[in-house]
Amino acid sequence: MIVKRFYATLLLFAFCLVNGSVCTADNSSKNLLMEMATTLAQAQHFTVTISAKYDAVQKSGEKVEYSEQREVTVQRPNHLRVEAQQSDGDKSRLIYDGKTITLFSQAENVYSLTNHPGDIDTAVRYAGGRMGIRIPLARMLVTSLPQELEKLISSVVYVEKNLLNDPLDHIAVRSDDVDMQLWIGTDKLPRRIVLIYKNSPGQPQFRADFIGWNLNPCIAQEVFTFTPPQGAEKIPTLMPVSTSKDKNDDKGGTK
Repeated sequence: MIVKRFYATLLLFAFCLVNGSVCTADNSSKNLLMEMATTLAQAQHFTVTISAKYDAVQKSGEKVEYSEQREVTVQRPNHLRVEAQQSDGDKSRLIYDGKTITLFSQAENVYSLTNHPGDIDTAVRYAGGRMGIRIPLARMLVTSLPQELEKLISSVVYVEKNLLNDPLDHIAVRSDDVDMQLWIGTDKLPRRIVLIYKNSPGQPQFRADFIGWNLNPCIAQEVFTFTPPQGAEKIPTLMPVSTSKDKNDDKGGTK
């Protein structure tokens, strides 16, 4: 039985953090982290593709890797769209228009509408904390990111200037529960992240590349409008959906 559960509750607010023993910690390394956090928090709108891979630790202790891709569109203060595709082909969609959180599962062809007026910050927290929706790297979507990182991190160190492609500052960050590595571009935007859940069995990892950052996109309002596909069924609430493989229990668990 292959288990695909990747500690969904850990991932909901997983933009937290990594190992500080590679080099010497200094204020400039922390400044890089906080400049990145401030850039994300102050961006009024952006689009980015997140290509991620994550470990699923089996009962035997073996780690099995799965992958997913997410297309993220943010228009502050209160519009958000996340299109996700899993490596098994399953697709899902989250749309927030300032009033309603819409969730759609293509595999099940079902959707739910949840009234929740407010902004992206409150919608993300409500979707993750109250609805149980898995939102990897959710912290990067909220405007309080700098303040939250200040509370969580215990050390930041500079690893190296990565010159293989575009120059990237490679830093390592440590918190009580999660070790994180970040590669940050000269525009103060993240290009890659690695999370290690050091207190979880098997110390699973989450790895993601950020592709095609655009802080000045042209976003049509239709992007935040949901039109149910033909035959789609409206249900009261849409929690994380299991695929047919999950139902057969060879990949049991929440995605």
